[in-house]
Amino acid sequence: MKIWIIFGICVLMLVGCTSAEYQKMQAERDQLLKNYADLREEHSELRIKTDITDTLLGKWKFLNLEIEESNVSEEVAETKAALYALDLKNLILEFFEEKGMYNYRGKNGETDVSGQFTVITVRYGDEPFPFIRFIRRTGPEVSQLLFAASSDGKPLGLSSARGLDTAREISISVTEDRLYFTMHGKMQLSPNGWVQSGGVRCYFEKSGE
Repeated sequence: MKIWIIFGICVLMLVGCTSAEYQKMQAERDQLLKNYADLREEHSELRIKTDITDTLLGKWKFLNLEIEESNVSEEVAETKAALYALDLKNLILEFFEEKGMYNYRGKNGETDVSGQFTVITVRYGDEPFPFIRFIRRTGPEVSQLLFAASSDGKPLGLSSARGLDTAREISISVTEDRLYFTMHGKMQLSPNGWVQSGGVRCYFEKSGE
């Protein structure tokens, strides 16, 4: 009888140890999976930033300025955008790498701008959205140059429009021959996911100069 009791105790101890070891292995596996998912997410956002930066390098000629969907009077907004676009018709922006730093410079008539830039991602839900930040060295802020933005962030002096009252960030989209900057203040959740809630978009074509 004693032998069976001792045997039972040993079995229980073995099962307890096995269970604890299994839980430990499961926890380690879960942590490895989480680390892998985090690494993939970080790599994905890094790839987005790298791809945009690489495609952005070069010279770009201004094409047009347009109003994204908003609550502001479309006629007034489009008129302001069309008039300001005339002031930008000769604008050329150049993006280049020098000594490991990413820089920009531009010229529009007698106005010269220069500085550094960096592409970042901002996550809304599960999706990262690319934005660009300009660090001014000379000339006006890029938001003032491209969007006639006031110090409080209102592009073209517009107000009472979704995303335009406090517009400060500039999102970026670029292909081999088109470059788009959009200035808006908010992201809005729609049935199709996160979208920009109004804004002013400035776009360029690749320059052969």
